[in-house]
Amino acid sequence: MTINDQIRTAFSNVGRRKLRSALASLGVVVGTVTIVLMVSLASGVRRQINKQFESLGLDRLTVFSTGSRRGDNNAFGFSPRKKNVTIQDVNKWKDLPGVAKVIPEVSLPGSVGLELNWNGTNQTVRMSGEFRPGNFMFQELPKPVAGTLELGEQGGIILSQGAVRAAGMSSNEFARVIGQKVETVLRTPRGETQSYNLQVVGISQERAPAIQVSLNDRIAMKNWWFNSTNILERDGYDSVTIRGTDVNRANELSVQLRKDGYQVQSMELFVTAANRILTIVTMMFTMIGSIALLVATIGIANTMVMAIYERTREIGILKAMGASRGEVRQMFMLEAGFIGMIGGVFGLLIGWLLGIGLNQIIEFYWRHVREQPMHGKFFLVTPFLALGVIAFATSIGLLAGLLPAQRAARLDPLEALRHE
Repeated sequence: MTINDQIRTAFSNVGRRKLRSALASLGVVVGTVTIVLMVSLASGVRRQINKQFESLGLDRLTVFSTGSRRGDNNAFGFSPRKKNVTIQDVNKWKDLPGVAKVIPEVSLPGSVGLELNWNGTNQTVRMSGEFRPGNFMFQELPKPVAGTLELGEQGGIILSQGAVRAAGMSSNEFARVIGQKVETVLRTPRGETQSYNLQVVGISQERAPAIQVSLNDRIAMKNWWFNSTNILERDGYDSVTIRGTDVNRANELSVQLRKDGYQVQSMELFVTAANRILTIVTMMFTMIGSIALLVATIGIANTMVMAIYERTREIGILKAMGASRGEVRQMFMLEAGFIGMIGGVFGLLIGWLLGIGLNQIIEFYWRHVREQPMHGKFFLVTPFLALGVIAFATSIGLLAGLLPAQRAARLDPLEALRHE
């Protein structure tokens, strides 16, 4: 028998007992769907995380003052800072070669009470951070509902749409809010207050009552809170974002700043850590699906044993006509491989369609239920995954058919011909 004859015969034998072959393939389908869904989820999340980090900028690093001070995220007592990020440091970093931009940041303590007095209402609000891609993981960059989300050196205030609605303004009135003056009030636990009249420059999509003010305004608020004339000279900046001219220069700056005693967070480190975690998760998902596929080998092996028992006389005729043991063995292994491959193809198709449906559900939920824009696919079937799943399912079939094929190859032709 030629190899073409063996393939043709094996494929036709799969169709002789369609129900039995379908049931044997069903276990492969279940295992394949499991692998496709789990591994495609890990692949999709990996791609989205990498895209988010790339959009944030792999050439960007964030420098923090080391240590902490009472009242600033330390409830257990005094712990002086080992290294402050000062104005002099920021000016020095701006002049370093390979530095494209330096953005200092100042945060208000969590105990600060913020109120917004505007349009005849008084409401408690929180201070939002700067609008950056990293703050909206897996989501599109925020767009202003009205005005702009950029605060220049002139200052101003950005209101969330939640704060605007709480003040009794409807969506149709958002445009005329831009340019109005609003009163922001800082209140201490003892009841002391300080007011700041700021001009509205934009409205964000955030649904909770929140505001965002410029760096200079936050410095002024922090000075009042700590009763200081210049909080920067005493405590320095809370963090400084440095953007290098390229990734290599950012990595060099990261190493140097750590040697200088600063805490440094680099996007490259986050990417490496995230990819390592996702690699482990992908391996775990693959192992879970592989167990389901290995269980399917029992069904395929049982199908092949029954097929050999039913076709014992046929095997005897083939051997009497000159078929060798190897040819008989290959024919039955090919038949088992076809069962596995068919299950793999259908499992891949079902898993792919389920992934598409789940992507649509996730996108619908974020856009219409959470009302937050989201982009990207969380279930991503790559060509490597598709080919790998089909190859693995076929290999499972070949493995399951090995012992039954060996049994068929060892049958004595005379005894097989006498079999009824």
